[in-house]
Amino acid sequence: MRHAVRVALRDRQLTRRGHVDAGGVCRVLLELAVDHFAERGKDELIAWGFGSSSEVGDLIYDLAQQGAVELAPGDAREDFDGWYDLRQPPETWKLQW
Repeated sequence: MRHAVRVALRDRQLTRRGHVDAGGVCRVLLELAVDHFAERGKDELIAWGFGSSSEVGDLIYDLAQQGAVELAPGDAREDFDGWYDLRQPPETWKLQW
């Protein structure tokens, strides 16, 4: 996850003042899974507990509570809801390519 956030921070289209929003984190995580695992990316993310953007949000907020990541003012756990769910058709996701 840390790697996904670092990659997202390097993408000027996803970054605002050193901050990546929930959609940006989710987009980069999916792209990295496909780049690294190809067709197995979906299965790997589900196995790791990242089968949906809501699960990613749970992890990010757990990390924030431990002081491992910093949230921006106005960020909310619910910002991660609905971006993707690998158990549902992509047409139902907020995240579109």
